Amino acid sequence: MTVSFCFYTEIDECQSDPCKNGGTCKDIPGSFACHCPDGFMGIQCETEVDACESAPCRNGGDCENYGGSYLCVCPEGFFGYHCETASDPCFYSPCGSRGYCLPSNGSHSCTCKVGYTGKSCEKELLPPTSLKVVRVEDTGVSISWYPPEDPVARQMIDGYAVTYVSFDGSYRRTDFVDRSHSAHQLRALASGRAYNISVFSVKRNVNNKNDISRPVMLITRTKPRPVEGFDIANVTASTITVQWALPKLQHSSISKVRISIRQPGDLEDRTVELNSSVAKYTFRDLRPGERYLIHVSTLSGLEMEDPPSESQAMAPFHVWTRPLPPQNLTASRVSATSVHMTWDQPLAGSMEGYIINVTTNQSIKSRYVPNGKLSSYTVRDLLPGQRYRLSVMAIQNTEQGQGHSEPAHVYILTLQRDGTPERRWGQAGQPRVLRNRLPPALLPELRLLADHNIPEEPSQAPSCLMLVFVFADDTQNCSTNPCKNGGTCIPGVEVYLCDCMPGFKGRRCELACKKLPHSCTRLYSETKSFPVWEGGICHYLYKRVYKVHQDICYKESCESTSMKIQS
Repeated sequence: MTVSFCFYTEIDECQSDPCKNGGTCKDIPGSFACHCPDGFMGIQCETEVDACESAPCRNGGDCENYGGSYLCVCPEGFFGYHCETASDPCFYSPCGSRGYCLPSNGSHSCTCKVGYTGKSCEKELLPPTSLKVVRVEDTGVSISWYPPEDPVARQMIDGYAVTYVSFDGSYRRTDFVDRSHSAHQLRALASGRAYNISVFSVKRNVNNKNDISRPVMLITRTKPRPVEGFDIANVTASTITVQWALPKLQHSSISKVRISIRQPGDLEDRTVELNSSVAKYTFRDLRPGERYLIHVSTLSGLEMEDPPSESQAMAPFHVWTRPLPPQNLTASRVSATSVHMTWDQPLAGSMEGYIINVTTNQSIKSRYVPNGKLSSYTVRDLLPGQRYRLSVMAIQNTEQGQGHSEPAHVYILTLQRDGTPERRWGQAGQPRVLRNRLPPALLPELRLLADHNIPEEPSQAPSCLMLVFVFADDTQNCSTNPCKNGGTCIPGVEVYLCDCMPGFKGRRCELACKKLPHSCTRLYSETKSFPVWEGGICHYLYKRVYKVHQDICYKESCESTSMKIQS
């Protein structure tokens, strides 16, 4: 209420009721005063008071004037006499468009969107740069990056978040890296699988709701497992056959197997890629007696949208092709105890010698001849009437030891002993005579096996018969005992038989036979393994070594006892 006092010279001014708008006049000596009601002012209460003139309402409240007083009509989210209290602290979006406001006990906090940080998300959070893959293994990936380019943004962050997710979504993991580091090793990954890798800059907050930047991303694939049990299955003069097995657990992640071969001087590899269902391959058209390097690896992820990867490099396999075998192997001058063989030297390579094998159905004898220019050889000490398989292999020295060619074969049948008829038994157990006949010009059993697919005819098993010599003679009885040196005469129907004492042979046991020792050579083969380090990887090479040993052999020598007596 406003009280105004006015002084006049007139007397009894209140009689004229000078106060307006319900004002009360008070008589004052020589003047009067008007006591104005609420909402009015002035000497005579003639002026109405505007209570909203001072804008008492806050936060956008509307002021309404009520006769000297006012009323604040508050907007949504505020209340109070002057609209001074906020019921929703996030009503006016204190975080702006860069974050999300969260009310809490009459206050608020801001959760910033990706790429922003600060109390009201007013600062930009920059991502790292230059993300790249440093190394890929079968169960891990090494990555590196650079910090944000802006120095202020670099000091703002606390570290980096590294997130890696498999393509199929079955595996997801996030690692935190301190800001002092700019590289990370992802471990315990599945081999041969593709991963999406993202790296974020991280600003840690007190409410454990960290702010992150936009990510830098890359896609990579771990290496598949290498093949297992890789082995050289077969080697010829022009082919090398290899075989392998795939890891069972990681089989699904291997799409192909890559095999390459080359000689040390070649500029390019001969490479072939095979499906994972194939486990064997043969390289053809190779040079005989040459060294080759074979590499094998597995591939994974060869689809258009799937990044490929190759397994860890294995140490190359060093393989020598076999030298060419001797050509045109023939046998001539076949006798009861020897045969002469001739052949043409291989067309390619330098031979160190030859291995000659003499095979029957009971034994194999090997003879090594260290003469690479040899083209003929006479095999001796054979048994009469015996079927033999003779083979010749060329020997070439390599870095892995001695390599031998495929054998060239020829089959022969030695003649019966000259002048000695063959003893045959009849069904009744009585001896009969097979007269001497000349051998045919060409033995039907003598042939050159140039084709290894021709089946070998089995040799006849030897008969265990007592050695008895049967002769046709004018003397048909044993009255004069024609057998010498203690031989026993056995009478027959038309002939007699001489059963000789041990150490004697001949028609009438006239030959004294004994075994004479003589020096000979025998060939033995031995396979040894030795370690070789290449590129920090240890692998084993296998050598087959032929050793020549001096030995003592025995040869039967027979002399006529009648000649000794005469001398």
